[in-house]
Amino acid sequence: MSYQKRRIEAGEHRRKLSNQIRGSRRLSSLPFELSLESSSEVDKFQRSQDRDRQKEYNKEVRDWSNKSTSALKGSVSRLIKRNVSLSASIKANLYYDRKYASEVNRVGFSFVREGIYIHKGAGRGQGGHIGGRWIDRYGNQKTRAEESAGKQGKGNRQPILWFDPVIDNRLPQLADLVADYSATMQINATNLFID
Repeated sequence: MSYQKRRIEAGEHRRKLSNQIRGSRRLSSLPFELSLESSSEVDKFQRSQDRDRQKEYNKEVRDWSNKSTSALKGSVSRLIKRNVSLSASIKANLYYDRKYASEVNRVGFSFVREGIYIHKGAGRGQGGHIGGRWIDRYGNQKTRAEESAGKQGKGNRQPILWFDPVIDNRLPQLADLVADYSATMQINATNLFID
């Protein structure tokens, strides 16, 4: 193989890997987020006029997310015997609506991939029904083995529900914060839970 051809292939491989990494960073917290939606733009504008109340609301949501992160880390340390990097990777991400002012409109949680495996009871030789393909951090394409299909949650790896119950218990507190801030806002938690 010529030098030029190897160089082109290496460049394509690096580009593919960097797009994969960039995409995974962008989407790392999206599946596990809740959004705080307002019913009208007029209400958003009116709330943006009271800056002090908005700062107080943002602080309350930030405190809620920090306490939720601590509760998730506590759940991991209590339930999981071999906690390699999961509890250290749990982070809360706040996203702001910048159209009228900086108001928190989404709260997301990100963590390493092993958190999903633990929560669902999956692992080597015990995959789900839906096949998976991914590129690891070294650029190698990985696929689920065919013989492991449908064995998730069976055998020696049982699901350890460390995420959903904690968030489910903490959502009423956030609902109270949102209701105190605005009667026209609602919580959309359809993308929050793992199951």
